[in-house]
Amino acid sequence: MLNVKCLGNLKHLVVAGLMLCFSHGGWAEQAPLVLRDNVLTIPQAVIIDGDTITHFRNIELFQDASGDFAITSATDGALANVESVDILRQAERVDAVAKGFRSACVSIEPAAVSYLDGEFIVAIPESVPTGDVCTAQAIRFYTITTLPTQGLSPGEYSVSVNGVKTDFML
Repeated sequence: MLNVKCLGNLKHLVVAGLMLCFSHGGWAEQAPLVLRDNVLTIPQAVIIDGDTITHFRNIELFQDASGDFAITSATDGALANVESVDILRQAERVDAVAKGFRSACVSIEPAAVSYLDGEFIVAIPESVPTGDVCTAQAIRFYTITTLPTQGLSPGEYSVSVNGVKTDFML
């Protein structure tokens, strides 16, 4: 079902869609944004509103004669269930290691990363379930996401991965 409140700011939706589609090498395998017959189709998008992260799939926006877009449809997506986040440092590289459990029916998809005012937000979506019937088996997972810390000043920073937060020093 379309969550209209989360989709209220079109600018953020389009930026989030572009972020997910182009910010990570793993997304190179995902379908690109398509504009055809005045309908822009975005395969996936993450909306960050304060501490709330929402994932959507198959977003369609209609472009009117003035060039403005209006959302016509979207499907709720799911974020991975993250239980803990650790920081790994190697020389100049900072990685966020997220651990949790997922259903046997889904896979973990590449992360999207956003940075603003000392806070990194990482969204890790799950794939669409592989079928209608699935065994209720929880599978442990972990992901490693490199944080874009180049050019940041030394100091305290935080990272939130699907709502689980930790602090670290540069």
